[in-house]
Amino acid sequence: MRLTKGTLILGFGAVVAGLLGADYALQKSSEDTVRVTVTGKDVITSGSDGNVSSKYLIYADNETFENEDALWYGKYNSSDVQRTLEAGKTYDLKVNGYRIPFFSAYRNILKARPVQASTPSGPGSW
Repeated sequence: MRLTKGTLILGFGAVVAGLLGADYALQKSSEDTVRVTVTGKDVITSGSDGNVSSKYLIYADNETFENEDALWYGKYNSSDVQRTLEAGKTYDLKVNGYRIPFFSAYRNILKARPVQASTPSGPGSW
């Protein structure tokens, strides 16, 4: 069988579509809602020579979370979410991803909703 330009393009497209589909499935399958009390927050900056990257971290009573934009969820307001979270307050967080210490990977905050005193225990629906 002879490989043609069209066959290569079709194969490449199939691989890309498969990877995107797998990423989407992984992101959606790891969704969770948790209630936490924020104990602190931080911006971690790394790099040099103009190649600086940073990420937002949220420290809670039982876990550390990342706060980054999320393509599949249309979340592009990480800075606003970071600004609104306050230490000492309790929030219902919609999160996804997995905590993998070896890779310094954290679950990502997709949405945050403050818990009022009258809010029943349990995150409820978004």
